[in-house]
Amino acid sequence: MMPSLPNVGEGSGNKVVDIELMESITYLTRKTGMGFFELMKLSYYVFLSYLKNNRIMDLQESPQGREYLAQIERLNITEPDLGSLRQLTGYKQQGGE
Repeated sequence: MMPSLPNVGEGSGNKVVDIELMESITYLTRKTGMGFFELMKLSYYVFLSYLKNNRIMDLQESPQGREYLAQIERLNITEPDLGSLRQLTGYKQQGGE
């Protein structure tokens, strides 16, 4: 088991994680040009960062991917749009009109 990958590899008992990890390693090998052992030397967080950023770049290449990313960005907004809420009929400000 590689020290930088927690609970993954021989003896982890989770074949799904092992398969997903190998798919990610293969994907990053093709995208970054880094070899298997070079990727294994990365910290787990750097590995995940490479994976995330390369997947996002792939999605940005197609109109459907850009649309998907825009939807995800909208879903991640946690602050209410008070201006839009005030334009709705039936909305009343506190202590006013």
